[in-house]
Order: sequence, then C-alpha cells, then structure tokens
Amino acid sequence: MCPPAAGQPSLDRVRKVNEALNVGATAIHASWIVAFDGTDHRLLENGVVVFRGNRIIHVGRSFEGAVEKRIDARGRLLIPGLISTHAHVGAGYGDRLIVDGGRRDLLRTGFLNYEPVKVGGGPAFTARTDPDAAIRYGFGLLLRHGVTTVVEMGGGLFDGGETMVRRAGECGIRLYYGPSYNPGRYEVDGNGRISRIIEETRGLRDLDRAGDFIARHAGAHGGRFQGLLIPDEAFNCTPAILERTRTVADALGVGITLHVAEQVYEFHEALRRTGRTPVRLLEDGGVLRPRTILGHCRFTGGNSQTAYAFDDDLDRLAQSGATVAHAPMAGMRRGGILESFQRYHDRGVKLSIGTDTYPLDMIAEMRAASMLGKIADRNVEAANAAAVFRAATLGGADALGRTDIGRLAPGAKADLVLLDFNRLRVGPVYDPIRSLLHAASSDCVETVVVDGRTVVEGGRVLAWDIDAATAEVRAGVEDIRRGFSEFHWSGKNLDEVFPPSLPPYRSAEALLDA
Repeated sequence: MCPPAAGQPSLDRVRKVNEALNVGATAIHASWIVAFDGTDHRLLENGVVVFRGNRIIHVGRSFEGAVEKRIDARGRLLIPGLISTHAHVGAGYGDRLIVDGGRRDLLRTGFLNYEPVKVGGGPAFTARTDPDAAIRYGFGLLLRHGVTTVVEMGGGLFDGGETMVRRAGECGIRLYYGPSYNPGRYEVDGNGRISRIIEETRGLRDLDRAGDFIARHAGAHGGRFQGLLIPDEAFNCTPAILERTRTVADALGVGITLHVAEQVYEFHEALRRTGRTPVRLLEDGGVLRPRTILGHCRFTGGNSQTAYAFDDDLDRLAQSGATVAHAPMAGMRRGGILESFQRYHDRGVKLSIGTDTYPLDMIAEMRAASMLGKIADRNVEAANAAAVFRAATLGGADALGRTDIGRLAPGAKADLVLLDFNRLRVGPVYDPIRSLLHAASSDCVETVVVDGRTVVEGGRVLAWDIDAATAEVRAGVEDIRRGFSEFHWSGKNLDEVFPPSLPPYRSAEALLDA
C-alpha cells in the first residue's frame, strides 16, 4: 500500500477522528427501515440508522464506525416520526359523548352538540375539568402513538397557552401552536336554537395577543416549539380577520391553520351569503397559500352532500400550495367521509394526516384514511398504504415548510419511531408499510425519539406518569356528569340527553320489587 501523500491524513487518523466525532452516537439496527433517498421513501431491509445529538448522521446497510450505543431491533420497523397536522390535545370529552348520538338537525356536525353556551351566560361543557391533566394526557397519547410533531389547534386558553407550551417542553414533543382566535361564538337558547354571533373587534384583539405569544415563545425548548396563527374557523372569519392574519403571519414568518369546510351548513351558508364556496373565500382573503393547513376541507364543490357539482375548488387548492389535514376518524364517527383521498391526490392537492379526535392515534387515522378512501371510490387501488404513509410524514413536513422532519436521512432531525413487528397481530410481513396500516396498531410502538431524546421507551411515556393523567381525566368525566344539567339548555342530565349504550344492570330481586 502506498503511503499517504504529503499533507494527507492517514487512514488511521481518519478513523480516530471519526470515532471522536461519533461519541454519543446511537446506532439502531432494524429489520425494516423506511429510508429517504433525497426524493422519496424507500424500504431498506436489515439496515442501520445512526444519530448523534439531534441529527441523523447515517442511514445504510451497515455502519462500522464507533458509537456509544447499539440497539438490536431485529423484527422491528423503524420509521420517521409521524406528523399530525390537526389535533386537539386533550381528553376529547365532547367527542366521546356524541358517538352514536347527538342532534339530528346539526347535519353530522359534532362540536355544536357541546360547544355552545346558554344565552345570557352559563358554564362551559368542560368548566369543571382539569385542563392541565387533559393536556398531559393528550401529549402522552400522541407520543405513545408515534407522533413526534403535532399541530395543536389553539386550545389551552385557560392560561393563555402557557401550560400548553410548558408541557410540550417537558415531554419533548415538537409542537406547532398559537392561542386560537375566533370572531365567532355560538349560543343556545332555552328552546335549543343555536345562534352564531360575530364579534370582529374581539377577534382582532385576540389575534394580536396570539401574535405576541408566538413572538415571545419563538424557538422555545431548543427550537421544538414553533408558532402558528390559528383563526380557528373559516366560517367565522371576516375579510378583516383574514387580511390581518396574513399580515401578522408574514411579519412573524409563521404558517396558518384553521378549520374549513367542516360543516355542510357552513358550505351552504357561505354560498348563500357570498356566492362563493369556503375555499374560494379563503382564496379571496389571501390565506390560501403554502404553509396554510386546512383542517378537514371535506365539503368542497363536487362533494355529493353539497348538491353543488362544480368542483373547481380542488384546482384552486392544488394551485395554491395549501395542505389539507385529513382527519378521517372525526368524520367517520359522524357518518361522513372525504370524497375522496384519491380524488384530492390525483388533482394535485397536498395532503397530510391529522388526529382530530380521541384517541389521537395516527396509525388508526392512517388505516381509516386508506380504508375509507377505497370505499369512497369503490376502488381497491385508491388511497394505497404508501400514499397515506407519505401524507403522515412527508406531507406533514411539507405543510410546515420543513425538509428535516418526516424522513430518515443524514442531516434530518433525529425523530424516529420503532415498532415491534414480533407481535401476534402483525404476523407474516410481506410489505411492512401495508402491515403498519392494516395489521399493526399503536400498541406496537416501542420506542419514540424526538430531536435525539428518547421520550417513549418500552412503550412507556417517560416525561410523567401517564396512568395518573388518565385517572385525572377519567375523574373529569364524573365532573362533567355532575354539572351537565347546569350546562345543557334543556336542564336534563347527561344520561337523558345522551343515553348510554346499555341500560344499567338490575338484579332479578330488584325487577320483582319493581
């Protein structure tokens, strides 16, 4: 072997330098790895991912360099951290209540069953519950289910959002958030009639407060917190709110997210008042653009439930660069579906996946997106596993303007999820992505790493006692039950308004006595 040229380091010196650089590195050797080749996900079998600090430094078939820790993950699937672009971090008290029921006149809209307060004032539905416990529970669920980045839809307003950011820092999740602002609110009178009240001045005031909050917390927790403007409901946004949102977002350099085209009533009311669909109104307001995330966006032109056949909304969405956050389980529980994942995809609309409702389970949401997509089109090839998985990873990253998350590649953030495919329910594996969507469950999530920090290990959330948080939110249900008659416009108790699935047990003796 020829000696190194003058001025060139020896191979031994190069090896020693590399070993020094790799102090603190971790190598995960897995049976299946979803690796990113610079363009798209690719399947790497029996490979290794190495990360040091908060960055991935190597993805390949082998790694001979020195590392501090090696993890034998045979029989396991290693994927990039999942990205939920639409979540309500909490216990989902209201959503749990309305399954199999709720008011028929609301046309499948769920939240109006429990959000409006009485005319003249009254307690909110969750007035008696502990919001901090609900936040801990929600973040714990997300991490336990493999979500490493979440867009929270502006809740946690009881203290201006401070607890939301603090708890995110404690548990290690990557959070996009800002206190929501909404110029509209809902009231219900003594006959159950719901009114929508627009208060633009209040909305503009709360918008400025949200902007101040985002500026104050920008880059908190090592950059894991990033701000987002959340005007909550497009249905309630005035032109002035949209214009001011766009201006503040540009000044802060942040994105925008809001609920849009979530209700049939919203679609028709927008059309009746303005002659424009909800999507067109956002376009007119200047917020239909890249780094805008549209929660749900189900009721667009061409949807069979709108009786409005003109479907240029999808072309407008595609041309805008905005992203639809598809959260199928929320609509599915109310008897509705997106029409359809494949239709949006084929028209060039950017898609991501959200965890709108309990149990904040991205694997369940992906499975629902794929299965409902096939049913919507009556096409076995529609909403295939690869397309849905891309939406939950690369689609979410693109929606947030990120090229360093949602993928396993050198230079990307060390956001990783390891799933145990040795489980009985997984069985034989021909294609690990199809197995992930159609056989596995979130109980298979074994290890979660965010920004290089292990936040779930052995299936346990490490930041706090998640069992204690679960007990606290269960106690919240009893608090809601006790105060329900004070909250509800009818004065009836909870079981009268929302009858349980099964009547209470009565013994034979009690029946005879009756």
